[in-house]
Amino acid sequence: MKRLYSIGLFTLTICIISLYSCKPGKGTMAAAREAFNKKEFFVAGENYKAVYSKTKNKDEKNEACFKTAECYRLANDMKNAENWYRKTVKSDPKNADAQIKLAQALKGNQKFSDAIIEFNAYKKLNPTSNTEEVEKQIKGCENALKWKNEKTRYIIENVKALNSKWSDFAPMWYKKDQLYFTSDRDKGVNSKMYGWTGNQFTDLYTVTWKAEKKSPNVIKYGIPALVDKDKINTPYNDGTAAFDSKFGTMYYTQCSGKDGKGKYCRIYSSTASGSEWTDPAPLSFSTDSFTCGHPSLTKDGQTMYFVSDMPGGYGGKDIYFVTYSKRGKTWGDPVNLGPVINTSGDEMYPFIHEDGTLYFSSNGHTGLGGVDIFFAKGSTTEWSDPVNMKTPINSGGDDFSMILSKDKESGFFASNREGGKGQDDIYRFYMTPLIFTLSGVARDVKTKEILPNTVLTITNSTDSGKLVIKTDAAGSYKIIIKPRTDYELFGAHEDYYDSKLEFQTTKGLEQSTDLVQDFLLDPFDYERVFTLEGIYYDLDKADLRPRSKEILDTIVQLMNRYPKIRLELGSHTDCRADSLYNEALSQRRADSAVNYIGTKGVDIVRLVAKGYGETKLVNDCACEGTWVKRACTEEEHQLNRRTTFKLLDNKYIPKNKEEMKGAGDKTLSPNKDGKTPGTNKPGQQPIKK
Repeated sequence: MKRLYSIGLFTLTICIISLYSCKPGKGTMAAAREAFNKKEFFVAGENYKAVYSKTKNKDEKNEACFKTAECYRLANDMKNAENWYRKTVKSDPKNADAQIKLAQALKGNQKFSDAIIEFNAYKKLNPTSNTEEVEKQIKGCENALKWKNEKTRYIIENVKALNSKWSDFAPMWYKKDQLYFTSDRDKGVNSKMYGWTGNQFTDLYTVTWKAEKKSPNVIKYGIPALVDKDKINTPYNDGTAAFDSKFGTMYYTQCSGKDGKGKYCRIYSSTASGSEWTDPAPLSFSTDSFTCGHPSLTKDGQTMYFVSDMPGGYGGKDIYFVTYSKRGKTWGDPVNLGPVINTSGDEMYPFIHEDGTLYFSSNGHTGLGGVDIFFAKGSTTEWSDPVNMKTPINSGGDDFSMILSKDKESGFFASNREGGKGQDDIYRFYMTPLIFTLSGVARDVKTKEILPNTVLTITNSTDSGKLVIKTDAAGSYKIIIKPRTDYELFGAHEDYYDSKLEFQTTKGLEQSTDLVQDFLLDPFDYERVFTLEGIYYDLDKADLRPRSKEILDTIVQLMNRYPKIRLELGSHTDCRADSLYNEALSQRRADSAVNYIGTKGVDIVRLVAKGYGETKLVNDCACEGTWVKRACTEEEHQLNRRTTFKLLDNKYIPKNKEEMKGAGDKTLSPNKDGKTPGTNKPGQQPIKK
């Protein structure tokens, strides 16, 4: 991962472009040390290897071996770094620094089991070490071994059209059909070698791209072209661009200034003028006293997240934010995101998604390789704990500079993982569609018999639609349902009560899943008698009170819900007064209830009114004649004065609309004497029922 100013954000010096004019003899220890101190690691490594091959001095040989490994590590060549650290550990077994860096190199090369062994060897060699940090590294190796076999939706592809044999990284959206990215490939603005990497300096490039309509994950890319080299790209390191939502302003990182005299990297801005960019200017908070880079803007353009090694941070490089003052037309003072995001290591490449999720790269949080990609939710200084994006987004190498589409189903990032075209490559990712199915069977709860033609009603939390389906001949069903959605569902059958309301959800499910929901239905019970609580009548009257009508409305709902059932509506009295009187009174009351239900549009052919009088008492309260058992309170007598219903059958054939018209107006006809059936006979004295 050879992006010095970008991933490392180190200070650049003027000697970068004059390295051959200020060094001692090639192949000497002095030349190697000088180049290393100037962070010219490619040059230093070549000199250290020369010293290692010819010196007979053991101390010099050990130093040259270890520093060669260091140069490869700092140039992000972990394969060669591993080999040279292993040589160092073998020749200088007490070198604890070489031991732990061997473990880290093995981890970076995805040799996780071997890395765990070497980390444990380091703990024995250096028992006073930072045990917590070592355990975090071991945990990262264990996670890698575990996550390697986990199911994933991510498809990763190397974007060969963008990549070279050098370092290509930091992709960024530009308008609808372009990308900006950073590269140190040849034929850039400056053809001289950058001593740190051995490559050229980095420049900003742009490329057009177009997805096929029928296959949106098949993309054709144009030929990458240098961004305006007169104003944007300089002879020094330029890169990591970001844009406002209208693509009218670009923010990017530039190191050393246009003339190479600057000491640090700074964030510059430039505005669009037609197809060109205006002369850039550094942002006010990004002074030449410390390094700033990797800008990213919120959707409203009012907050910028960036990386800096300014004093007061938690580690080498931290992520900060600044807010824009519309009144002052300037950016405010940088604020550190805090210890939830920033660690004692390096946090870099922030990308703030339009939904507010922060994506960033870090070697300070528990990861799989050198640098991993994480995400966290929140804003400014309040964040959730960062989440590792796991494999295959992260690898044993360095994974960084991720950007995501609006729906987060696709995007780009950079990595130096195995199998790449160059040193750092740009990769595209997309996610296979989430497919959720819901299936099951409907059964009789008692016999477990399957129930074909069970009607299933399904509603969801994302729209007002209602899905109604039937189980097949095997009593089963299977449907496709939506992601990130709650569902309510129940089953209904013409010979059964509805099943209980069931719940399923696809919220929180990150992989395609086949959910199972069975339905158990109770058959209609034609023997069971249900009591309707709260139906009362005035003294010697069959008129319904308002509260009684509310209760009878539940019977209306029941009959509408099950359009084939027929019910018997029964009325009961207590045992006081003459039994014939009680029978007649109860019949009038039952008729009254049936008539009311008929006014609600229910065909009263489906109802049977039955007055039971005092024939079905629920207790042994005292009655007239030989039935006297014991004296009861009024409350006990009230238990007998009740209204009940029971199912008769489920064989009613619903009428069509014309036949049903006026059905609800039917009532029981009065007798010839003008009274409805069950009215008082002469000489009977009513008792309150």
